[in-house]
Amino acid sequence: MSSCLIAGGFIFFAQTTRAQELLPSYQYEIVEQSADPILEPNQPGFLTLKLKNIGSEPWPLYQLYLSSIYFDGTPDHKSPFATSVWIDQNRILAGSSVDQDSIRPRGTITFNIPIQTVTRKALYQESFKLHLGTTVITGPTIKWLLQVGNELSYQDAMGKQIYIWLSDQRLWVVENNVVMLDTPISSGKSGYNTPKGKFKILNHIDTAYSSKYSLFMDNWMALYNREYGFIGYGLHALPHWKVKQGKRIEGEVVDGRLYTNGKLYEDYMHLGKPMSHGCVRVGIEASKVLYDWAPNNTLVTIA
Repeated sequence: MSSCLIAGGFIFFAQTTRAQELLPSYQYEIVEQSADPILEPNQPGFLTLKLKNIGSEPWPLYQLYLSSIYFDGTPDHKSPFATSVWIDQNRILAGSSVDQDSIRPRGTITFNIPIQTVTRKALYQESFKLHLGTTVITGPTIKWLLQVGNELSYQDAMGKQIYIWLSDQRLWVVENNVVMLDTPISSGKSGYNTPKGKFKILNHIDTAYSSKYSLFMDNWMALYNREYGFIGYGLHALPHWKVKQGKRIEGEVVDGRLYTNGKLYEDYMHLGKPMSHGCVRVGIEASKVLYDWAPNNTLVTIA
């Protein structure tokens, strides 16, 4: 009988070990999440989130944070709802946990997330993922719908639309009445004013080139309307020159220009101010998200 018990114990140990090997090292599940808030413009608010460690490894608290992501999962989204309590516009620390320096498997952690609403009334979606240092922990995307104000009647069209607010230097990606992305832009500077009106996207070009200004423009989408057709304006990423690295350091910003991957981006530090020759410039990451999301003939309203 003792040999049977030993054999049975060995089988149980082997099965347990195999199950642990199959368990992902870093994984979470959502235990509790605060309801989607309804707030007034420019009003502070609060979101709460409780997550459980269902992986096989502990989470050191000092490395744990939430990161705001674009609606398609692209990282490094700068949230318009961020406050000074966040590390920056896209990261939120976990804070401390009583008598713990790490969250062990089956343990939980609560995030208390202060937010500050934006000026324009709308229904906004904000999305997050959990990070441990540079590791993205496996788990469902964390989402909230934030309603700002009660009067949302101007968002009355289904499908996909783009709104551009010149006074705010902001662009909205709107899908089925929800603002999926609220991001800064740079429109035409004085003497090169971006025209207002209703337009549609004419085409997509991965990288367009302006011979007049000797600049490349990634994620180019030309704009046209019924009355004038195409008049030379478009949506695109911050323009850039192709340059040799020389003494430049990857990721450095000098005189407001960003150097990365052999490209020198113009007016990188001035996004959110009118700086273009009439086109609508969008951030580097945001422009790619927009480019992939908006098909030809997407309605673009510039107001």
